[in-house]
Amino acid sequence: MFNLKKYFLIIISILFISAQNTYATDNYIPIRVGISNTNFQTYLFDVVEFNNAASLQVIDSTTGYSAPIENNSSIIKVTSENNLYRIYIDEKLVARNLTGPILISARENNFISINNLKRKGKQALYRGYIELARSSKDTNKFAVVNVLSLKDYLKGVVPNEMPVRFGLEALKAQTIAARNYAVTPRVKAYKEFDLCDSVACQVYFGANTEEELSNKAIEQTNGVIALDKENAPILALYSSTAGGYTESYEYAFSDPKTKAFPSKDIHYLSAVPDDKDFEELDTDEKAERFYTSSPKAFDDLSPYYRWSKTWNINELQEVLLKTLPAQSKTGFITPQINSTDEIGKLESIKVLKRGKSGKIIKLEIKTDKNTFIIEKELVIRRCFPKDGISLPSANFVITYINSELPVYKFSGGGFGHGVGLSQWGAGKMGSLGYSFDKILQHYYQGIKLATIPVDVLCNTKEITRQFYTEIKTAKVFIENKDKLEKLKLTINDKEIIVKLKHNENEIDISKYIEKGKNTISYLLLDEDKDYTKKITAFVEIKGAENE
Repeated sequence: MFNLKKYFLIIISILFISAQNTYATDNYIPIRVGISNTNFQTYLFDVVEFNNAASLQVIDSTTGYSAPIENNSSIIKVTSENNLYRIYIDEKLVARNLTGPILISARENNFISINNLKRKGKQALYRGYIELARSSKDTNKFAVVNVLSLKDYLKGVVPNEMPVRFGLEALKAQTIAARNYAVTPRVKAYKEFDLCDSVACQVYFGANTEEELSNKAIEQTNGVIALDKENAPILALYSSTAGGYTESYEYAFSDPKTKAFPSKDIHYLSAVPDDKDFEELDTDEKAERFYTSSPKAFDDLSPYYRWSKTWNINELQEVLLKTLPAQSKTGFITPQINSTDEIGKLESIKVLKRGKSGKIIKLEIKTDKNTFIIEKELVIRRCFPKDGISLPSANFVITYINSELPVYKFSGGGFGHGVGLSQWGAGKMGSLGYSFDKILQHYYQGIKLATIPVDVLCNTKEITRQFYTEIKTAKVFIENKDKLEKLKLTINDKEIIVKLKHNENEIDISKYIEKGKNTISYLLLDEDKDYTKKITAFVEIKGAENE
């Protein structure tokens, strides 16, 4: 007979297997990451194998069935067909017709190892547990989902998004940006998980790629994120190299729901020059002066700070015959192209509109058959690959060299979308003595650094969060729309009884703050039978400076 209580305890132990301290903010939040194959080409599988079978537990979450794994077991294989799973141990079938999801966890302090999966040339290893979740699109396939704490997730992200040689302060800035993106991704493209493990979301390579210095950056920013002026976690976009001038969100991204472009602006993702004397680059003349020169900037050490690409007219003609029909499917090329016969012979390329950083957001390609309008930076970049690789950025100027065999030269700067934090810029800022908060507030204008806002409900137990700060000043902000009366705050074992004001409250807790790790607890003291009433609270570590 199935022991429901035993099964429940097993699941709970799996859920918190990676948490060292479950009330700490980064450990409290679970992250669901889709794991792709070695080449990042797919997130759906019909078979997956796990190494070191003797160190694993395999459970069918529907029935509680636990696979009989012996001490000398080597490989566990799971297959799927018609929404049903089969489990093999060393090629021996031990279970069939399981409905799943199938949960795989490691015993004691072991990692989960997926057979034939490489990251950075090494065997991929994962903390937390793996859930094999049935595909919403294909009855014969499933997603491999790594479920783990936010803190452990960041350990596998930060050193893979930013070289550790960039130093501690830059890594701290990258950590907070990555933490924000994990909490508030731009889009959720998959039903089976929250984030993918590639550059399409954030690069997550698991436990075998962790680094001591990036782990230190994670520990020393524990529980801290960036909030906007509405006290919501910001969408912390970042890219490799901005080229000396970041771009405004609306000129790089379409609306994720309506696909409208340009999209609505986001106040903290506005264009920012590295030098206040840099002029706005919204014309061809200004962009040419900037991108054909190399003024000092925070990311000028990047190999992509300035770049150029050239094609003769025949080469570019061949490129466009391939890329225009493919990119037309995005909806950002008009008129739509259904066949290469509609393209014609290239006559001219003209920039129609630029963003504030000089990023091209509307481009005209004229042929002897038609005139095509291309919008959006990523689409533009993909229309002009060189040696099979898309343009580094859409921040470029076009030079037409009229010779016996005409040549087009693109001179540009930056790598990536150029919105938000520049990773190379953060690296240099850190080397120049900028602290992580100054780095973040340069690239994300008008933000504050704080703990993740938490809802505290009436008649519930005390809620505890941890955070790290090297600044011994802090304020608690409380939103009290339900007009509750009394709150007990406990900061590092010091208790404060707060008589709440209606709507908003601000409480200075600086005298209770310690340099390094801090703990804060919230407990509503109202004897109200309405369990839905709540306050929303967070601790501000560093206020906004660029408003």
